[in-house]
Amino acid sequence: MREPVTWAKLERDGEGRVVAALPLIDHCLDVAAAFAAILPAWMDALTAAAGRVPTAQDIARLTVLAALHDLGKANRGFQARRDARVRPIVGHTGAVAALVKHSALIGTAAGTALRDMFVAWGSYQHFAAALAHHGRPLEEFYAEAPSDRWSRHYPQWVTGDDGDPAAEVMRLIELVRARWPLAWEQGPPLPDAARFVALFAGLVTLADWVGSDTTRFPVAAPHGAEREALRVAAAADAVVARGLAPLETPPGDFLDAFGNPAYGFQAAAAAPDWGAVALIEAETGSGKTEAALWRWLEMRRRGEVDGLFFALPTRAAAVQLHARVNTVIGRVWGDDAPPAILAVPGYLRAGDAKGQALPGFAVRWDAGDDAAPPDARWAAERANRFLAARVAVGTIDQALLAALPVKHALFRASVLARSLLVVDEVHASDAYMTGLLERLLTHHAAVGGRALLLSATLGGEARARLLKARSPSLEEAVAQPYPALSGQGVAPRAAVGSARSKRVTVETAGLIADAPAIAARAVAAARAGAAVLVVRNTVDGAVAVARAVAAMAGELAFAIDGVATVHHGRFAAEDRKRLDEAVSDTFGKGRGAGGRVLVGTQTLEQSLDIDADLLIADLAPMDVLLQRIGRLHRHDRDDRGAFSEARVVVLRPAVRDLGLLLEGKGTRHGLGGYVYPSVTQLEATLALLERDACITIPQDNRRLVEQALHREALKTVARERGAAWVNRLNADRGGESAKGDGAKIAALDLSLPFTRLDFRDDRDALTRLGARDLLIDLPAPLAGPFGSPVTQVTIPGWMSHRISGDAVARVDERRFTLGDWTFVYDQWGLRRDDAGDRT
Repeated sequence: MREPVTWAKLERDGEGRVVAALPLIDHCLDVAAAFAAILPAWMDALTAAAGRVPTAQDIARLTVLAALHDLGKANRGFQARRDARVRPIVGHTGAVAALVKHSALIGTAAGTALRDMFVAWGSYQHFAAALAHHGRPLEEFYAEAPSDRWSRHYPQWVTGDDGDPAAEVMRLIELVRARWPLAWEQGPPLPDAARFVALFAGLVTLADWVGSDTTRFPVAAPHGAEREALRVAAAADAVVARGLAPLETPPGDFLDAFGNPAYGFQAAAAAPDWGAVALIEAETGSGKTEAALWRWLEMRRRGEVDGLFFALPTRAAAVQLHARVNTVIGRVWGDDAPPAILAVPGYLRAGDAKGQALPGFAVRWDAGDDAAPPDARWAAERANRFLAARVAVGTIDQALLAALPVKHALFRASVLARSLLVVDEVHASDAYMTGLLERLLTHHAAVGGRALLLSATLGGEARARLLKARSPSLEEAVAQPYPALSGQGVAPRAAVGSARSKRVTVETAGLIADAPAIAARAVAAARAGAAVLVVRNTVDGAVAVARAVAAMAGELAFAIDGVATVHHGRFAAEDRKRLDEAVSDTFGKGRGAGGRVLVGTQTLEQSLDIDADLLIADLAPMDVLLQRIGRLHRHDRDDRGAFSEARVVVLRPAVRDLGLLLEGKGTRHGLGGYVYPSVTQLEATLALLERDACITIPQDNRRLVEQALHREALKTVARERGAAWVNRLNADRGGESAKGDGAKIAALDLSLPFTRLDFRDDRDALTRLGARDLLIDLPAPLAGPFGSPVTQVTIPGWMSHRISGDAVARVDERRFTLGDWTFVYDQWGLRRDDAGDRT
């Protein structure tokens, strides 16, 4: 074949020989066509971010910049990669900095043309954003980048025997200029708002991924003028197939979508006057999910949003809700329903279809392939694409990664801008995560996005932070209505919910460190016919009770195929799916009668549709405990027998005096100090529960949360108990403040100019979000406890911090050795031989 002077993509045969090459200009025009095709779905976001409607010239200039995203591929080192044996491998993005910064290159025709474009268009930041299409701002373009960062690329551009790479860039610029002459006409500069530039960066990444699809934009012919009709049609087809084009919402009412009439608050939640960030506060199981989906549908009909990302606190909750969202979408759109993807790594679900990962990042789908376009489920196939789906249900961390300086954060934030972001089970127990959420909501609203927060237990101080309102006093907070609707700039209003009310008898028991005694309580209730849910603060605590239950009454223990087990986050992906399905089958809405015991950790306490007859739970802050109580008597049933009255047993240390914890005594109390470090919150919660042996949900929710968590309430509790408590409270507040400040430091500030966005120091931020867990590919499968071989395990960051990322595992049945550590993986999950009491 005759190779083009400058290529962008190559096809090789099995022996590495080049069999086809795509010219750089053709690839650049492919991506420009894709960029133009995706713009309609994000035009409102661009308008909000810019502070004005982009003009036709603005659009032409942005399209040109998108086209020039790969101009760096003209450099000598990249073109040398035609020979697969060439080393070192030279990239094509950071190298462009030398072309526009080096004194010996800025005088070339290409350097001059680019710098003139920066001046006339005000586009230097936008140009740097386009070049960051691989997922991170480039160090070479940082505002204070040392000269050696970009000058090292100088040799890639100088004229040599093999040609003049800079002249090839100029040729590309001239061809693009002829294509979009409006961009070069005299006119005002591009919008320079920092959030506009960051939004553009993410959209260029999306356009590059669309325009690089070689099934639609082939490497081989056609090239040149013959390719034009193909690229226009391919771009239009791709954005429709991938759910990136606007989609009309069929008319309908609440009954059509959900099969039942709306409660008052569900209808009210869809009103347009709740601001950019709205909040629904209502008891667990009251229908907040349906209210959120109805708000989204009505907002779509008003043209306010397009997509939906439903963020939940746990993987299990996301898996369960995904099916419900699919059902609603099917009722609204019928056969034309867009597939809701499950945004949980490792699951590969889109609509009703399930995928199987194949070598080379390919995915085989088990349903609908004949009817669906080839990449209709594109967003479901990679975790970094999840937020680009029109409808996705996943975990909150997928959204929060848009607020951290990690690869593809700008892409995540940009594609999310067209969506209603729904965050379920918001509470204030984690200052760091709350701080990240605040930063995410700030940016999302600033670029025209809309958000809806759902909570059964949000305190007034946390509500004020998230809605940017004045923090209420304790008296004011307790007096706020509940259930309630509120929003940014909108005070809480009483909401009319269901008439359902739940009285819960509360017992406190000093058994938290006595796993056999806890198991005995659970087994006795199960033998009397109760479905018993045991929620513990730590994995070790959950495993200890689950083992004891299995030993006492294996027939009553939660099990998979007869193998007794426990529910927590330290299982391999293959087994997590089965655990989640088993929880839904045995404790979901459709469960049958009869005794059983399910033991788990926080993975069971939020958003899951679990219905237990009796709850046994470790002492935790009041908002967390109320979440757990939400799994108790969740649905109306007439087969609860002796457990027709809702009851919760709250486990505390055998010695009631929590003041021992202030002195470092009683460390084996089972409360999980790493999880809930505020002893004052625990004391306030325990004191309230001891005083109120019977609580009523939802009537008592607001009072209980505020009296156990509000600053004024905690100050009173500490003052009444003495100086040691006051000192500890002050220390806890300092720690919470530090965590909040840490979130501000770690999170992206997209109000900064693009060339000041620094992604270099992201390790600590990732670790604190849990993204630095160590993923290990096993050289041989472990014998999985439930019959499926385990080929990959995730080791929590605290458990793996001394293990090298390139350590090779040695497998022996259900054990493997990694570095100096030996790990066991069985029906109780993953543990290290010397593991302590951690979650």
